[in-house]
Amino acid sequence: MAKPKKKWGQNFLRNRGAVEKIVAAVEPEPGDVIVEIGPGEGVLTGKLLELGHPLVALEIDPELTGRLAARFAGLDVRTADALDAPLPEGPYRAVGNLPYNVGTPILRRVIADPNCRRAVFMLQKEVADRLVAKPGTEQYGYLTLYGQVFAEARILMRLGPKSFYPPPRVDSAVVVLDPLAQPRTTDREGLLELISTSFRMRRKKLINNLIGWRGLTRADILPVLTAAGVDPDIRAEQLSLAEVEGVRSCLFPFPTIGRVP
Repeated sequence: MAKPKKKWGQNFLRNRGAVEKIVAAVEPEPGDVIVEIGPGEGVLTGKLLELGHPLVALEIDPELTGRLAARFAGLDVRTADALDAPLPEGPYRAVGNLPYNVGTPILRRVIADPNCRRAVFMLQKEVADRLVAKPGTEQYGYLTLYGQVFAEARILMRLGPKSFYPPPRVDSAVVVLDPLAQPRTTDREGLLELISTSFRMRRKKLINNLIGWRGLTRADILPVLTAAGVDPDIRAEQLSLAEVEGVRSCLFPFPTIGRVP
C-alpha cells in the first residue's frame, strides 16, 4: 500500500463498486486512446486495461510510476504533471481521480482539447455541482459556463469520504463530460472573455462588470443589452449561456470591441 502524499493531494479510491461504474462510463470507441490521469495505486488502471484500448497513464509521483510499471507489464506510464503533459494527437478518452487542488484546471484543459471525446473525472462534489448548476443558483458561475462552451456534463455518482484513503474532508462526485460535436460559437475566446468579465465581481450587476471592458461605457452597453433582450439590472449568475452569447453577438458592432483573433 502506497503512503499518500499530501503535497500532491493524494486520496486513493477504495470503493470497488465506484471503480466498476467509472470504467463502464468511459465507453471507448474504435481508435480511441484512454488517458488515465493520476492512476495512483492502479485501482482503475487494471480495469481500464481490460477494455482493450491503448492506455496512457499520467502520474506525477515517481514512486507510484515505478510501482505501476512493475505491476502492469507493458503499461505506458509516464511521470508527468497533467497540467502540462502532452495529450494524444488523436482521439482519446480521459479518466481519473483528480487531485482536488488542481482538478479544475486539469478538467478545463482536457475538455478544451479538440481530441478529447469524453472525460470521466472524480472531483470534489462542490466542483461537480458547479458544472451542472442552473442559472440563479449559488453554484452557478464561470466554471458552469466554461464547461457548457465545450461540453455537456452530468453527474454519474456521488461518494462520501469513506470511499477513499485517507478520507478527504469533503464529499466527491464523478462527472461525465461529453465534448460538443459542433462548437456553440466560432469565437470561443471572445465568449470566454465575456463570461470571465461578467463574473469579475459576482454580486455586481452585469452592466457594472462590463463597464471599462475593452473601453466600453455605460452608454455603449445599455443599447447592447436591450438589443440582446437582457434586463440591464440583471446579474451574470442569472444568465444562460445562450443569453451570454446573445450579448456577445450584439457587442461586436462596436469598433472598440473587435473580434478576438
